[in-house]
Amino acid sequence: MIKLSTAILLAFILFVTHLEIFAQEEHSEEEEQSFIEFRLASWGNWIFRSFLKDETDDATTWGHELVSVLGIGSFEIKNIAYFEINDFPRNIPGQPPGNPSPGVEAATGIGDLITGFWVSKRGEHHEGHHIAPGIGLQIPTASDKTLGSGKWAIGPSFDYEYESGNLFAGAIAIQLWTFAGAKDRKDVNMLLVKPFLYYEFVEDWSFVYVPYGISVYWNKPSGENVYIPLGGGVQRSFHLGSIGLNVSAQFFNNVVRPSKGTVNDLRFLFELAF
Repeated sequence: MIKLSTAILLAFILFVTHLEIFAQEEHSEEEEQSFIEFRLASWGNWIFRSFLKDETDDATTWGHELVSVLGIGSFEIKNIAYFEINDFPRNIPGQPPGNPSPGVEAATGIGDLITGFWVSKRGEHHEGHHIAPGIGLQIPTASDKTLGSGKWAIGPSFDYEYESGNLFAGAIAIQLWTFAGAKDRKDVNMLLVKPFLYYEFVEDWSFVYVPYGISVYWNKPSGENVYIPLGGGVQRSFHLGSIGLNVSAQFFNNVVRPSKGTVNDLRFLFELAF
């Protein structure tokens, strides 16, 4: 399953890269036909270790995050698509995100796909505040009940960004509700907030706070429904011609968590910025 999902991911990257090249060729041939423009902005690889109360339950995750931008006329649509390949010795409450009632068995495989689309005017991204409304969607792609919800879910979202000098910060929030899926699985009613903060203290070196996310499962009992992580780390940026490479290491403690949830996370990022 891991080999298959990796092959699918590579095929997708080749496909969107081909679209980008095609769009550039069309633009050079007919300058006036720049009405539609697509670009792949970044591909992030999150490799992290989840530490639980019993060390035999510690889990490993390989997360993939693709960010793309589609320009249409005077507007642009930003898309983030995120999925994980997990190795879980047991079910973990609230992990992967969007899974309110995981199965009870150990599992290795792919989780659900979570994606969002946000609309804004072209050229609005500059220093200061920027907010874009959008929608979020969860697609039941998981290979096992332990790793996915078995439900389709949709809901409103926003992408907020703030930039000033060496500081870049903001948050993405998505509220998801089930609208279809397996009848024997619990419905998804989840708020997911992904805060981020980057502060460049020396050229190409930044303090970063990019956690797994703050999650709230509204239909679970109080005390078992929230994750709030505190922590952070350091990121080093490299330049490979026109491509950027970001490498970071972060450590987080879930100061609020379910009783059987993840206590700490050690997260590494390898990101290509196009």
